[in-house]
This record gives sequence, structure tokens and C-alpha cells, in this order.
Amino acid sequence: MKASSTAGVICTPHPLATEAGLRVLDAGGTAIDAALAASAVLAVVYPHMTGLGGDALWLLSNGRQVDTLLGIGQAGQRLPDGGEITPRGPASAATTAGALRSWAMAKDWSRERWHSKLQWSDLLEPAITLARQGTPVSASQAFWQIQRRELIASLPDLTRLCCDASGQLLAEGATMHQPELTATLEQLARAGVDDFYEGELAAALAEGFTTLGNGLTRQDLQRTRAIHSKPLSIRYRQGTLFNFPPPTQGLYTLKALNALSHVALAEYENGGADYYHYLVEAIKAQLKVRNRELCDPAMGTLDTGDQLSFARSVADFAAIDPDIAVPWQETGRPADTVWFAACDREGRTACLMQSLFHDFGSGCVVGDTGILWLNRAAGFAKDPGHDNAWAPGKRPAHTLNPSCYLADDGGQFYYGTQGGDGQPQTQMVLATQLVDYQQPIEKALLTPRFLQGRSFFDSTDNLKLEQTISPTVGTELTHRGHDIEWIPELSPYTGLAGVLAIQPDGRREAMHDPRGQGSALGQA
Repeated sequence: MKASSTAGVICTPHPLATEAGLRVLDAGGTAIDAALAASAVLAVVYPHMTGLGGDALWLLSNGRQVDTLLGIGQAGQRLPDGGEITPRGPASAATTAGALRSWAMAKDWSRERWHSKLQWSDLLEPAITLARQGTPVSASQAFWQIQRRELIASLPDLTRLCCDASGQLLAEGATMHQPELTATLEQLARAGVDDFYEGELAAALAEGFTTLGNGLTRQDLQRTRAIHSKPLSIRYRQGTLFNFPPPTQGLYTLKALNALSHVALAEYENGGADYYHYLVEAIKAQLKVRNRELCDPAMGTLDTGDQLSFARSVADFAAIDPDIAVPWQETGRPADTVWFAACDREGRTACLMQSLFHDFGSGCVVGDTGILWLNRAAGFAKDPGHDNAWAPGKRPAHTLNPSCYLADDGGQFYYGTQGGDGQPQTQMVLATQLVDYQQPIEKALLTPRFLQGRSFFDSTDNLKLEQTISPTVGTELTHRGHDIEWIPELSPYTGLAGVLAIQPDGRREAMHDPRGQGSALGQA
């Protein structure tokens, strides 16, 4: 359901996280404070998608200026034991976790610029209480446990998290106990989140790294930094679109929409064959380029100014044939994450994504901390000659890229979704529905989606369409050369998205995806 308020609003993928964030807003907290409380709760109740051992990207806005905080971990100074990074297991846990560095930076921003009075103990208390008493397994976790039953059986840490005493997968609603994570959250509330990198918790993590043999050390933790930067942006219709710089794929989301700025989409039937053809072809071209060049900008030569220039957008649009689909033969980048956002009474917004990379991350809990570690190292290119190949201290190419749009009339949209390669695809649907077709947020989220390339479990590289798209549209897209596969309506394979909107009259609205069990709440 959509939440609407003239004060603060928040939406997250889990009702308990949404409720925690709303309580912080009601206690006088800022949008950042609410997002921090919600993020901590998600680490407890949504451990298959996010956690303290992941990365996080923040988009902060006061309605006039947009800033980004990049909490992306980096490779250690040596490879894992055995010298090779794997998709899962200890040798995939070979980058540090940047999320809590970004939490610390965001908390400083909230205190120094938005004048928050709340302490870490205030923000972490909801998560600590839930972790201590035990929490119900969500429908999402139960679903993903079934999909990953073989992975869970192969990794003892996941077995302990996801199974009961008899070894059976926990059912939806079953109580999940995480005493070690409870103790870790209590330590962070006492010492502050920098303890994760520099204090008692850092020492415990370093011991766990040694046991895992993932190549990381305490010094690698200390080197982890969050980065404050200006976002990338383009003019789109009567406003400005913002996204994240490399090493995230935000550049390519913007490039696809920059190309589409040269076609009057609103003159085409909403949801018609032309609409989907243009969106699919625009993003296919950019994902192909992304796979070739995206890397840590500190170790590459990517010129974002040239990539987002008017001349490049003209060339990108000219390369789209309105009648013929380009064959798709690229390797996909599956990934999972959470998107959520909050706006406070003063109209300041925090929109962020936090992730373990793949669902359940590396599948490894570090030491006795209860922290499930990310497998973001699996995002490095296998080709040693690629700019995104592993190197000491390097950040891998990243899929996370929450977005926002500031319209010239004062309207604002903040949005994002889970889903690896599906993130820019679903973002294009949301952006064009909200901006080109001026749909309300609930209709934008209900708009049928597409997914070009491999989804989470199948091996096909075709174009997947939700069944609410007209069959005649599917027929026409087939005639243009698209290899069509139909998937169920409101399919979670197209991502769990969300939108927070601030209307020109100041009213705030928020809604999470009807494809999941997320929720939105507003202040009275």
C-alpha cells in the first residue's frame, strides 16, 4: 500500500524495518537516522539480502542538491588461500565490507548538517531488541532458501542460519535466533560502528578471516573508506536524473536514458511494442559496454564526462534500430540487494541500497560475530587483462545504483530496485512511467516489466516479459527479432523496487513493490 503524508514517510522491503524507521522519525530523527535504524533491522530480519558484512550506497538530497556516499569495500593485499576467487564460500569473501563505513559517514552527515541529536544506541536499539527475542523467517527468505537448498547444505554457516535442529529448512514464520549477531549489534551500540574496522569487533573479524583463509587482514579492514562524491547527472525531459559514479553501473543506467531523451516516448502507446523495444535496445547496448569497461575509477581511464555528453547520447540513440532487435550474447551479472528510502518532516531524503552481492553473499559467517560476509569479490573479472581484474586494494565493478529525479517544477522521485542486470532495466521502466507518462507511483510500480538476459536460475539469454504485457505486443516484439519468454505477472524476478515521491505541493508519498512483502508508512 502507498503511504502519503505532509510530514515524513519511509518504505522498506520488510514491515519491521519500516516500523523501526517510522519510530525514529517520530522521535525527531532525520531521514538518515530512520534509514540507519531500518538498515540495522534489515540485517536481522532479511539476512539473505543484506547485512553488516555488505556494501552500501547512499543518495542524500535536500530537494535542491544531491550527494552520494559510496560504502564499497576493497580487495585485500593478497588473494585467498589457494590463490583464486570463487563464486561462493571463503574464497569469495575476499573484499572488505564498506557498509558500516558509509553508516558512520551518513551518521556524521545527519549530526553535522541535519542537526540530529540521536545516538548509535538509539538507532540500533530496534535491531538489537528483534535479534535478542528472535524474528520470524520472511516469505522472501523462505523462497530463497528453497531456491538455494543445495548451497545451504554445502555451507555449514548457512545451515545454522537457515535450518532447524533436524536439518530442515526453516519455514516462513518460524523463529530465527541469532545470538552472535545480537552481541555484535550491542557492541556497535556501545562503541560506535567504527569499532567494526578499528576496535574489538575488528579484532574478532580478523581472527575469523584467518580461519576462513579469505586473504583479508585487520589492516585491510582499517584501510576501508567510504567516499563522498557528487553524483553523475543528465538532463531528462523537464528535470535532472541523478545516479552513482563508477565503479557502480549507474553510468550505464543514465546513458540508456540519455539515448532515449532523443525520442518522444510519451507519443507512443504506454506499454506498447515501441515502448518496450526502445527501452530494451537502449539498455542492451549499455550493458554490453559496461561489461567491457566498468572498473574502479582509481585504476582505470573511464571518462564519465565524455560518456554522458550530448554527442555520445546522439550516437547511442542513432544506433538503435526501431524495427530490429540486436542479438544478445552478453554474460549477465546476477546480484541481490535491498532498496529503501526515507524522507523527514523537513523534506530531506535518504535513498540507499545495501547488499551482500548474491543472495546469502559468500555463505560464510566470520568468526563468532554472527556477520554473514559478502561475496562481492566474485564481481571481479576473471580475465587478468581486464580493467576490472583483481588487484590489491581495488574495488570491484558494482551493480548497486539507486537513482533520483528532480523536476523543474519541484517534484522529486527517489527509486531503485534489486536485481543485478535487472536494476537498470527496471529503473528505466520506473523513470519513464513517472516522468514521460506522468503515472502515479502505484501505477509505475505495477507497470509490467521486462528482463533481458539470464534471470536468477534459468540459463536462457532471452527477453522475459511479465504476462500482463499484451500478447499482441509480444508478437510484435518477436517480429522485430526479440526472443520472447513469458514469466508470471508481478514476478519477483524483475526485482523488488520502490519509489519515494515528493510532489510540487510538498506532499510525500512512498510505496514498495507489490511483487514483495515490503511496506510504506507515513507520519501523522
